[in-house]
Amino acid sequence: MKAIKFIAALFMLSATWTSCIKDEELNAEADITRCILPKEILSRPEIDVYRPFDLKLKAYPIYLPIKTGVDVSNLALDFELTPGATIEPAKGSMHNFRQPVRYTVTSEDGQWHRTYSIVAEPPKKIPTFFHFEDAHKDGKYHIIYEKNEDKEVTWGSGNGGFSLAVKDAEQLEYPTFLSSEGYKGNCVQMVTRQTGSLGALVGMPIAAGNLFLGQFNLKDAMEKPLEATQFGEPFTYKPLRIKGYYRYKAGSQYLDKNRPVDKKDICSIYAFFYESTEDCPMLDGNLPDQNYNHPNMVALALLKEPHETKDNQWEEFNIEFDYQRYGKSIDPNKLENGQYHLGIVFTASADGAKFAGAPGSTLMVDEVEIIYE
Repeated sequence: MKAIKFIAALFMLSATWTSCIKDEELNAEADITRCILPKEILSRPEIDVYRPFDLKLKAYPIYLPIKTGVDVSNLALDFELTPGATIEPAKGSMHNFRQPVRYTVTSEDGQWHRTYSIVAEPPKKIPTFFHFEDAHKDGKYHIIYEKNEDKEVTWGSGNGGFSLAVKDAEQLEYPTFLSSEGYKGNCVQMVTRQTGSLGALVGMPIAAGNLFLGQFNLKDAMEKPLEATQFGEPFTYKPLRIKGYYRYKAGSQYLDKNRPVDKKDICSIYAFFYESTEDCPMLDGNLPDQNYNHPNMVALALLKEPHETKDNQWEEFNIEFDYQRYGKSIDPNKLENGQYHLGIVFTASADGAKFAGAPGSTLMVDEVEIIYE
């Protein structure tokens, strides 16, 4: 239903730009909408094909999340494309994905082209300290990352979904971006934003600033926003505590689906440890609504009393992972093989997944550390 509303909204907006609308005879889109590999070789259930344009690569990047030990020197990819589009090299052709392979998609009408750079990406070792000093800024919005052993671990956010509703936003007008006002150096800043007339029309009037370990699947953003938010990365240690610094200021007017409510907004900071299984490889944005209960959960570290920080000053948080809540022990072999995942989530509005919160609520986080054994 939301997809229908979204299409209707686009139609209504386009009607204001032209007095005569004609059906296109041929499709003018040139996109990869899905990249397909056997699930048994993937370390994630989905391949993200919606990353923003990379000026350095001069292409749209796609990283194949490949399990450790898989030979990527002779792989064949299948693709789903926008209707009528073609791709070169052809679907099913064999390539060495140790190095980037460039693909060009051509629209059905032959007038538009889009270049992709695709490379295999084996599982990365998650750092245990996050300084929030770096972000890719070549696309529409900031993609925050941490370097670890000369590799990059990229944070997820809802910025991609916001870009669907507010197409002309500047980078610092997005919900999540890198700020120079950190506890030390830079930090991540998350702001709850309104999504304008288009977002309101499809029942998503706000976008809470957020940051999480995992990925946001843009293809599901309109239909299943909670499922589109997939949490966690493989972690081969037992986490004991998460600590760091935060600043928080709530927005002035709380909105619940765009209706003013007499309520104070509040942020949310939590981390969790869970087992990744074949039937449930990743937990998603439904977890808070489930009171953090799921059969795969092993431990939870939840900031119990988040609050506005005094005089907008930085405040330390130090949260213990609660293993007793779920009554589970850790299998050493599964731990070593990366079958347990660590999720970390920060959001400026705790109920943002329900499209409730106060526009302007601002959460800043810096110098986060995972204490482990």
